[in-house]
Amino acid sequence: MKKVLALTLVALLAFSTQVQAQGFLNNLKQKAGQAVNKAANSAVNSATSAAKPASSSGSSFATAPANKPASASKGKIIYVSASTGKGRGDGLSPETAVKDLQRGLDLAEENDVVYVAEGNYLGNMDRGYLQVGQFGNAQNDRGKFFSVYGGFAPDFSGRDVLKYITKIQPGGQSFIAPLFNWNARRPYGYNGPVGNVVIDGFTFDLGENNRYCVANVDLDITGTPNKGVLTGRFLEPDANPQCPIEGYSSGDEYALHMDVEGNVRISNCVFVNCRDYGISAMMGMGHMEICNNVFVACRYAACQVRGSTRDADIDKVSLDFHHNTVLFTWTRTKAFEDMGQGFRFMNGIRTIDVHHNIFGCNSNCGVERVYYESNKQVEALKKSNLYDNYFFANKRDLELAAPGAATISVPAARIEEVDESQIGPKYEGNMELPKGNDALINAIDQAYLQGYMNITIISSQSYDPNSTANQINRIFGQRQQGTEIVRPTMYCNKYPWEKAKDLFGKVSGHGAQIPR
Repeated sequence: MKKVLALTLVALLAFSTQVQAQGFLNNLKQKAGQAVNKAANSAVNSATSAAKPASSSGSSFATAPANKPASASKGKIIYVSASTGKGRGDGLSPETAVKDLQRGLDLAEENDVVYVAEGNYLGNMDRGYLQVGQFGNAQNDRGKFFSVYGGFAPDFSGRDVLKYITKIQPGGQSFIAPLFNWNARRPYGYNGPVGNVVIDGFTFDLGENNRYCVANVDLDITGTPNKGVLTGRFLEPDANPQCPIEGYSSGDEYALHMDVEGNVRISNCVFVNCRDYGISAMMGMGHMEICNNVFVACRYAACQVRGSTRDADIDKVSLDFHHNTVLFTWTRTKAFEDMGQGFRFMNGIRTIDVHHNIFGCNSNCGVERVYYESNKQVEALKKSNLYDNYFFANKRDLELAAPGAATISVPAARIEEVDESQIGPKYEGNMELPKGNDALINAIDQAYLQGYMNITIISSQSYDPNSTANQINRIFGQRQQGTEIVRPTMYCNKYPWEKAKDLFGKVSGHGAQIPR
C-alpha cells in the first residue's frame, strides 16, 4: 500500500487578506516606486537613547564612533582587530590591538568596552565559538558585565556595521557550544548596582558549517527548489540521504546564548542560517532590549527569552523586542511538524513589548503565545504587548493556545480581537505589510523567496504485511511496521549571508533600520 500526498505551503498560509497579499507578492520583480526613508522614526529614538553609546550623528540606532563612548566612562577600551592585531597585544590602543576576540573578551573587566574591527572571529585557536563564562554553568561561572561593539575599520578610524562586517562564521569546526555564549550574573542575594551587557554590530552565520544536500534541481531528494538557491535542504542530525552532502556539522547549537541579568541590549546584528535559534536567552532581574536586528533562515525560532527568577521577582523582569526584521524561520524537521516561530512569548517575564517589527515567511508563525505561568496570580499580572508590527506570508501571523484545540491561528488584522489575558494591554496597529513596500521584497534573495512561496511537501507511506519484520511482529503481538518518506521541495536551505545586510532600512519605522 502506498500513498502520496502533495501539499503546497502557499495553500497553508493563513493570510488575513490573502488575495491582497498574494497580489503584492506576485510583483516581486518590480522596482520600488519611491525611495524609502532609511532613518528610524522618533519612537525609535526615544526607545533607544538611554541604551546606545554616544554618537556624533545623534540619529537613531547610532553606532559608537572611534572615540571613547559614554558607556566606557567607568572602564577601559579593549581593541581587537583580526588583520592588524597581535597575538599577545595588550589591546589598550589601536596600535596594540589583540588579534583574537576571545582574548579581548578575556581581558575585558567589569564596565569595559571592546571595539572589534572587521573580520571573522572563531575563538581561541579557531575552535569555532566564543564565550564569556562557560555555557550551561552560570551558577558557578557567573561571567561578567561589559559591552562589545563590532563594525570598526581595521585601523579603528571609523565604524560602519554594514561596511566593516564583523562576523562569527565557522566553516568546518566541530564543536558543541553556542557560537557566542555570555553569562552575566551576580551572586544570589546581591543587592548592589546592576551591570550592563551590550552586543552590537555582529553577523552570526552557521551557513558554512551546516550540513546540506548539494543543490540539484533534478534530484527531488535534495530539496532544491530552483537553480538560484545556494544549497539543497538542511539535513537534521540523524539524516543520511542518498545524495551528495556539503558542510560539516548538523548538531544543534545556538547562535547567541545568554544567561544574564541587569541591563542588556542586543542590537544591529544579523542572525542567518542559525540551526538552533538565533537568540536563546535566560533573563534574570533586569531589562533586555533586542532591537534593530535581522533574523533570516533560522531554525526552531528566531528569538526566545525565558525569565529565570522566582515568582516573587518576575515583576522585576522585562523584555523589549522592537524594530527587527524576522524572515524564513524554519520548523524543527523537514516534515514541518513543530517549531518555526519568529518570536516566542515565554514565561518568567512580567512585561514583554513586541512592536515595530516585520515578520515574514515564517514557516509556523510570526509570533507565538502558547506558554502560560503555572501560578495563575502571576499569569494574571503579565503584560504581553504586541502592537504596530507588519506581517506577510507567514503560515500564521499569531499562534495562540486554546482549550479544546491544538492552537488558534490569528491573522494580523484580527489580533485586536484576542482577549487581553493573552495579548495586551497594547495590541493596536498590527497589519499585513502595506502595499508600496517593494523595496523590502526586492531586497530579499529572489530565488529563496520564490522557492519558499512554492514549497511542496511530498509524503509517501508504504506497508508490506508479508515482510519478515511484520511476520515476526505478528507472532509476538507487536505493532506492524511501515516506512514513510517526506520530501519537501525546500527546507532551511542556506541563505546568502551577504544579502542579509541588505534588509536593513527598507521600511521606514518598521523592521531593522539603517544603523548610524
